[in-house]
Formats: sequence, structure tokens, C-alpha cells
Amino acid sequence: MSRAARLRIALVIATGLLAVVVFGLPVLADWRSAQAFARIKQGDEEKLVTMYMGHAAHSGGCGTQLRWNDDSLGANDGHCVKEMRYDGRRGAWVVGYSSSDHVISKFFEAAH
Repeated sequence: MSRAARLRIALVIATGLLAVVVFGLPVLADWRSAQAFARIKQGDEEKLVTMYMGHAAHSGGCGTQLRWNDDSLGANDGHCVKEMRYDGRRGAWVVGYSSSDHVISKFFEAAH
């Protein structure tokens, strides 16, 4: 096999590996975040959620309605004071906390 042929094969392999990394790692990161999000329970402390999910991309106030996955928990009567958003490729995982930094709500918000 000539040197040029070996070089072409090496370039094809390197290009394939690069494609796997570029397209595969974000999918793997979303899968890992979804698995960690599933472990979160009502009443968990914020520091435990940070251990599961890492640091949030955004934080803000809670909405007027509280949710637990697809289920409504009713109106936010002031118990939920902040929401943390963990961004992914398909959307964001959102966790709401009480004033004592315990989980009140959580849901996945699909990207538009």
C-alpha cells in the first residue's frame, strides 16, 4: 500500500471520529442530563441537584403555575421563589426551589 493510500485511510478514519465526537457528545450530554433530572425528588436540597445536574445555565423567578413533569401542581402560592434552568439541545430542564432551597417543582421545557 502506498504512502498516499495510507494517508487517505487515516484521514477518513479521523474524519469519522471527528463526526462521532461532534454529533455524539451533545446527544450523550442530553441523555446524561435526563437521567440526572429523573433522580430529583421533591424536597431535595439545591446542593444535591447541583451534584446531579451541574451548575444551572440560567436562574430566575418561578412562574404562576407549578408543575411536576407533566402534572400540574396548581398555582404558585409563593412557595416557589426561584427556578434554575439547565439547557440541552432539545430544550431545558427546569427546577423550582422554595425559600429554604428545597425542590418544589421540576419539568422539561422542549425547545421551540
